Amino acid sequence: MLAKEIINYLEKRFPHDYAEDFDQPKIGLIVGRDDFIVTNILLSLDLSVEVVKEAIRKHANFIIVHHPFFFEPLYKVLLSTEQGEVVKLLLTHDISVYAMHTNLDVGQGGVNDVLAGLLAIPDIKVDNNVIGKQNYLRFGDIEEITLKELVQFVKKTFCLPGVRVLGDLNQKINRIGVIGGSGAHRIDIERAYFNRCQVLITGEVKLNNAQYAKYLGLNIIEVNHGVEKFVFYHLKKDLEKDLSLHGKVMVAETETDPLRIIG
Repeated sequence: MLAKEIINYLEKRFPHDYAEDFDQPKIGLIVGRDDFIVTNILLSLDLSVEVVKEAIRKHANFIIVHHPFFFEPLYKVLLSTEQGEVVKLLLTHDISVYAMHTNLDVGQGGVNDVLAGLLAIPDIKVDNNVIGKQNYLRFGDIEEITLKELVQFVKKTFCLPGVRVLGDLNQKINRIGVIGGSGAHRIDIERAYFNRCQVLITGEVKLNNAQYAKYLGLNIIEVNHGVEKFVFYHLKKDLEKDLSLHGKVMVAETETDPLRIIG
């Protein structure tokens, strides 16, 4: 199958219009071309030297990533830098790279839908009932449990030894919200609050935003940015089923989140 056929499929599911304005120049095909036959596909949260080497080992000539590799303007490509080494490896081995970022976060079946599904929300709701640009929050009602019990469930679900928590562990919880990645900006906290969420599950919470959430009475469970990778296990199944790519799609084994939670 040609790369452009796979790209067309991805862009129908996760349109570029769904991405934030700052993301627009950074997503899509960012290295290589789209007129080649894909041997294998490697799905990865990020692009790194180790990820490219894994692609080479697994004979994958197409890498799909979540986080844009060229996030800032690129003025030089120096082989002594990580970016330079990555570019050299990609071009030497004729590997193309496609990026989906905030469009994958908000799209149907994207990051936040997958995380909400893993958290066993039976009826997943979207802010204003609109799937699209800037609508990251997924939320819904669950069977009532304590915050402490929810913490244990979140740790088990995302295979984490620990999390950071804001709130009374004995509080009864029946409505939760989730946003993958850095999903605790003031606007995210306000949307969770106004949708009557009692807990927001997300990553990378800044102190001032945690203080704001506490003022509003919104509990927070901070996991880590890396849990976004779970979307790729679902995307792998979709690509195999919808495009008949059985045996050709792999989720990267390379862990690109360098931070670890020590329990």
